[in-house]
Amino acid sequence: MLNDDPGYPSYSGDFEFEVNPELSVHVESNSLRGAVDEKPKILLLGLPSSGKSSIQRVVFHKMAPTDTLFLESTHKIEKNDVSDCSFIKFQIWDVPGHFNICDPTYQTDAIFLASSAIIFVIDAQDDYHEALSRLHTTLDRAFRCNVNTKFEVFIHKVDCLNDDQKIDIQRDITQRVMSAVEDWCCDHAAPNLYIGYVIIWTDFERVYLVGP
Repeated sequence: MLNDDPGYPSYSGDFEFEVNPELSVHVESNSLRGAVDEKPKILLLGLPSSGKSSIQRVVFHKMAPTDTLFLESTHKIEKNDVSDCSFIKFQIWDVPGHFNICDPTYQTDAIFLASSAIIFVIDAQDDYHEALSRLHTTLDRAFRCNVNTKFEVFIHKVDCLNDDQKIDIQRDITQRVMSAVEDWCCDHAAPNLYIGYVIIWTDFERVYLVGP
């Protein structure tokens, strides 16, 4: 893993800010509560073709990374139950990139309230400014619903980049996201949220660490 190499600066890691639990928004509608599975879940979000499904297939279905090149685009939310043992049971929700999860049509508040973590995947080979805009919107809505949500940013498709490019992209994305988080904290008087980063999507263990 790139971040474990002493030759690279430590831009990744867990960034924590103190949480004000009173900010948590609760959904009163019983219909919304019933629509969400009680099993802890991780939301897998990102723009179309960012590699969300590839990560899920390789990590949880043992698909060879080269075979993911032939995967079709995801057109509906795909739920993957993970149960490695009696102590590790959760659900991955792979949300299509063209879905705006913040649209009330998708019962956003209920989904975010029931989510233990969110993984947002960014394609490092694409112009990631649109992805960052979507990430900021998602972060704002998610923390309004549940300030205890773990939020991880996976920077994907870095294998074709040289080492300097990897470091620059990681630094840039980290600074932009942390700036957005700090602004959110100031606006909502909540100086402590959980944000984590990883740059190599093949770090399978990290996906499990994100879980409940």
